[in-house]
Amino acid sequence: MKRKYEIAVLSRGGFARTVRIYAPKKADRAIIMHDGQNVFYDADATYKKSWRALDALKAENVKNTAIIGIDSTNTREYDYLPFPFELSERYGMKLVGGRADEYMAYLDEIIIPYLDKRFGFKFYGMLGSSAGGLATLYFAARKNPRVKAYGMFSTPLFICPKAFAEFFKTATFDTDGYYKVYTGGAESTGSVGPELAEQESQLFVTDGYVLNDALRKSGVKNLDLTVTNTAVHDERAWYAPQKDFFKKFSLL
Repeated sequence: MKRKYEIAVLSRGGFARTVRIYAPKKADRAIIMHDGQNVFYDADATYKKSWRALDALKAENVKNTAIIGIDSTNTREYDYLPFPFELSERYGMKLVGGRADEYMAYLDEIIIPYLDKRFGFKFYGMLGSSAGGLATLYFAARKNPRVKAYGMFSTPLFICPKAFAEFFKTATFDTDGYYKVYTGGAESTGSVGPELAEQESQLFVTDGYVLNDALRKSGVKNLDLTVTNTAVHDERAWYAPQKDFFKKFSLL
């Protein structure tokens, strides 16, 4: 299979990640996506299901947008989660997270300046799912003026509810940006114990509304919320809301 992207390895001190870059000639803006190995092709994806981002661009006839996929590693939960898990061991979840600031600085200081210098993009969006959705949320609160849109899909605030409740008390966001929140009604990660698994689908839905309400209360005006009742927790479910995000971002 011929890949339609190029690969670069970009580092900040000892922090290095593989970056997959799809930048058509007409692109004047770019969307940064987490879990980059899952963005383009099924063959590359961790569970052999990708976002099929290029198909999504084609389906919406979007030609002015580049896609930048930043691969995750075995430190994914530490990179993406701003706060340590609050769930106890009886729910089958280990204590991880709480080091997202290093990843955020990497995006601010390495990724965006590199793309600016090489491609001269006018501005950026950011899109992530699950823990990647939480990373996008946390980055949104940094209010980098180069980033104008945020897609936060299937964001499990419930893994550290106290920390996020405190976060929303003080966090502010670009009120002129575009935000899309998505959740499925049948989501399950398969990574929690049976006691929490019985509640997990409802927790995802509830957190979608909590996030939407927090953004609206902060003054965000351009905000979409989509809840798909039968959707599960994987890239196939995220494909449709991704198309919508791509289209609206292309029109900013």
